[in-house]
Amino acid sequence: MKLIVITPSKNIENEHYILGKMIDMGLPALHIRKPKLSSENLKSYINQFTKAQQKKIVIHTHHNLLWNFNLKGIHVSKRHRRRKFWFALSKAKLRLRRGNFLIGTACKSLSSLDETYPNFDYVMISPVFTNPHGHRPSFNPTTLKRLIPTYPGKVIARGGATLDSIQKAKELGFAGIAFQRYIWDNPEPLVTFQNILNKFHELAIPVE
Repeated sequence: MKLIVITPSKNIENEHYILGKMIDMGLPALHIRKPKLSSENLKSYINQFTKAQQKKIVIHTHHNLLWNFNLKGIHVSKRHRRRKFWFALSKAKLRLRRGNFLIGTACKSLSSLDETYPNFDYVMISPVFTNPHGHRPSFNPTTLKRLIPTYPGKVIARGGATLDSIQKAKELGFAGIAFQRYIWDNPEPLVTFQNILNKFHELAIPVE
């Protein structure tokens, strides 16, 4: 099952060390979501990772930086999807120059999932889980269990994920799970991430 960690919205102490360590521990996909960073600042941010670590990175903004780095891929917003011609042209140019890389997106409704699924390598849907931070799921579990398997291999559960959510995501048929606040609200994010890896191992779920 795919495992994604999304960066904290605000910078934290020793952030690059922590994120780099997660990748070295086995994190397959680190999503850099820093909407307030300029293109140059995001470039500097990425440069603080090793070239090997950069191969695990997906960027949410300034997709043109894919020309500068050998990244795992890009995450496309709803705003980008609406500009269909621009998006198709940009994707074609990047594919021609860079070859294979992931292109993903996110949505908050099953109708949007149906629309986006054929055109992306993964689609995050949210919020899926309930947790103490106030997340309330937008989807009925019975409906998810019936529908998610009809979109094989691509749908990622996001929103309210905790340690217990890993088994739930698997049972509902999700291809992966994304963590953010559960890790960054913890004073020991590396310990929390190790607990997530341990849970995958305990449940005999391979990390992809």
